[in-house]
Amino acid sequence: MKFYLRIGFYILTRLFIIGIVLSVLGLTLGVFTYNVPPILGIGKVEENVIFITLFILISLFLYAIFFIWYMGKPLIYVMGWIKNLANKEYQMASIKATEIKRNEKLKRPYILYQEVFDHMQRLTDAIKENEIEREKLNEFKREWGAGVSHDLKTPLTYIKSYSAMLLTDDYEWNDEEKERFITDIQKKASHLEELINDLNLSFQMDSEKIPINKTKHHFVEFLRRVVAEVANDPRSIGQNLSFSTSEDDIELSFDPKLLGRALYNLLINAVVHNPPNTTITISLFKDDQLRLIIKDDGIGMDETTQKNLFNKYYRGGTTEQRSEGTGLGMLIARQLIKAHKGQIDVVSKLSEGTCIHLTFPLNN
Repeated sequence: MKFYLRIGFYILTRLFIIGIVLSVLGLTLGVFTYNVPPILGIGKVEENVIFITLFILISLFLYAIFFIWYMGKPLIYVMGWIKNLANKEYQMASIKATEIKRNEKLKRPYILYQEVFDHMQRLTDAIKENEIEREKLNEFKREWGAGVSHDLKTPLTYIKSYSAMLLTDDYEWNDEEKERFITDIQKKASHLEELINDLNLSFQMDSEKIPINKTKHHFVEFLRRVVAEVANDPRSIGQNLSFSTSEDDIELSFDPKLLGRALYNLLINAVVHNPPNTTITISLFKDDQLRLIIKDDGIGMDETTQKNLFNKYYRGGTTEQRSEGTGLGMLIARQLIKAHKGQIDVVSKLSEGTCIHLTFPLNN
């Protein structure tokens, strides 16, 4: 029975019962005082009416006080519970369990507020869980900020050091050494630019202003170029990448720069977070949708990493090595795929590898 119906039914039944009881008591009083001489100097009937009326009013007043106390106990209990929540104490009000329960069941009048207690318990659990998640997120933010600061300083340190070495008058560098320094400076500058682009794109995603510019392209050839770019990355040395598809060509509308960035992030993530000689297969096929599967036989991910894989501030990893970058790669990939009306699903298990399943509508 709904809460308000239960309370209404309870009040009506109690009023009906008290009405009958008071009527019986009033009549009984009238009968017993019928032969008693009047004491107010008025007629006997009028005096009895006055006494009975006063009796009923006083009884109703006393019952009202009792009823308010009786029905108010659960409300006081709920108020204490709410006060605990306001003080970040995620538990019921301090009260003995025997005062509200008997044999694991609520006593009266607490049982009348069963739905209220159930909702309060769910609210308490939800707030407690949110508080735990908020604390984790704050910890992720601190770690993420420290990581990004470190990753931004590292290439700057290289650039500054190599520049100082080239400008020093204490040593004459030959052309080969100069070229090596300049090449390293260029690599570190490119890495720094990539980090800044990640942060910039992340801020754009926060404001939901991803600059998508879709045009028609041949998707198979586009995907081959992305796979080739990852395979030629120095970090891919020692990994086994393969691409297979039965489709000759698929024409699709997409932003090649941004979708290429998303696919590159997914592939390079499989490269850097797995040990050497990991087999990474990229398969493309279509049915009612365009489906792209990136599968590896690497070390996989635990439940915590999977749960936070697309968390902006989570910089997890499956290797003992510190990952370079902002930790935004997977988040950016998912957001860019969603911007193309696509969907991404990740299934992974420790020691068994990871499978990433992407789907895109063919009429995108």
